[in-house]
Amino acid sequence: MSPPMTPTSRRSFLGGAAGAGVVASAWPAMAAPSPGGAIAPRARALLPGSRVAAFENGRELDAARLEVEGAFPADLKGVFHRNGPAMFERGDVRYRHWFDGDGFVQRWRIENGGVRYRSRFIQTSKFRTEAAAGAFLFPVSGGGVAASPSAAFSGADSANPSNTSIVAVGAESWALWEGGSAMRIDPESLDTLGLVRLGGEIDGAPFSAHPRRGEDGRMWNIGSLGQRVLLYRLDAAGALESFKVQPLGQEGYVHDFLLTARSLVVVQCSTETRGPRSLESGTFGTIRGVPDKPMRVHVFDRETFDLVRQAELPSGFAFHFGNAWEEGNGTIHFDVVHYVDGDQMLEFFKPLSGQFPTWQGVSHRVTLPPAGAPRFERMHARAEFPKINPRFDARRHRYVYATGFEERDREDWFDAVIKIDLDEGRNGVFSYGPDWMVEEHVFVPRPGGIREDDGWVVGTALNWARGQTALTVFDAARPDVGPLARAWLDQAMPLGLHGDFRSS
Repeated sequence: MSPPMTPTSRRSFLGGAAGAGVVASAWPAMAAPSPGGAIAPRARALLPGSRVAAFENGRELDAARLEVEGAFPADLKGVFHRNGPAMFERGDVRYRHWFDGDGFVQRWRIENGGVRYRSRFIQTSKFRTEAAAGAFLFPVSGGGVAASPSAAFSGADSANPSNTSIVAVGAESWALWEGGSAMRIDPESLDTLGLVRLGGEIDGAPFSAHPRRGEDGRMWNIGSLGQRVLLYRLDAAGALESFKVQPLGQEGYVHDFLLTARSLVVVQCSTETRGPRSLESGTFGTIRGVPDKPMRVHVFDRETFDLVRQAELPSGFAFHFGNAWEEGNGTIHFDVVHYVDGDQMLEFFKPLSGQFPTWQGVSHRVTLPPAGAPRFERMHARAEFPKINPRFDARRHRYVYATGFEERDREDWFDAVIKIDLDEGRNGVFSYGPDWMVEEHVFVPRPGGIREDDGWVVGTALNWARGQTALTVFDAARPDVGPLARAWLDQAMPLGLHGDFRSS
């Protein structure tokens, strides 16, 4: 294990993690037009029809039994959790950036052919303090909110919204941001249990929203530190085994990473910081895409965290990766959703001011040889949220599941679930239809299943025309033939980000 950090060394490696009255979260910080000054005035997002529900405040709810269409598979039992930003307005103030909203966990329990639902806001210290005051008090990454003198601000966790992802860790779930600590959640009641404390000087350091599991159940993660990266390894129960800070040699936004049987793969976007942070710009307003700057790949040994090699990919931006696997000779293969426009994060100022982001991510397969140029192969246009069968994590895989677009001219939100066949180049697509806004879907393996696509694809979507959110289940072998079952909530919930399935 890495030696304990002294207060001085911790300040050194966390330098830039928070400061000057804004949270320097790991979310990218793109330039943004000011929607009416430093504080955005309260205004409902002027989206067409009932699509406004996608970006309104969430509501805590318990529903004992939902309306079900079709039949849920008898051996599909467990809980689907989704986390995402869902508190956007307090008093007369509306946040400017989608990713600033406070975390909101939804629980869909599937059992005995039915579905029970519960939703709760994550009770971070930020959320509790602001709920009591009826106002936003802490600085956020989208700018526009000044730190209130009445609210103690002591670093990133003071303004941690815990709003990005959720993963099962032992008997608990962890709600994840990426600018600070994870938050412990009871997976059934959704009660907030407190911050995850990894121990000593590492507490409060950036901890990304996309940890990865090895074949033995151990967990790896990263924390973005500008021109450096914090590498973590935890045991299967979530206790810290080791960490190390490694220089990257340049700045560049990092949201996700990859794990193979031997390596950690960290890919930096083609971005750079321009100008000081300010109340007006927030963190998101200070980083821009650099068109002629390659994305940089760093490969670390996953046990020692030593740098093994580096490579370059075409200029652009990436939020999410699917899976990675490594050949005996060191050749690494991985999936990435690549955006040519390095300013992609600027798009997410749009939803809270009545516009839709432009989704132009293209799914690629990357082959990274031990020496020489990588191979960059296009697999499917306009896709996001790549997922695989978790039993194949860090192993050779054939299928990637993603959300995307079936209607060629649609611009507002995803409308389809896609099964990408990396070997055959054939993609199966199911279109939800024009009335739907589709969220990330996850793969749930069938108990005892052997084939890579033996299981189900499970996810939520908002039917804006009906004003209802629904949970849908597909056969992972043929999602293109349509749903096996769907459970309807009697109202709409805001769109979330990432989810996780905990089998019973």
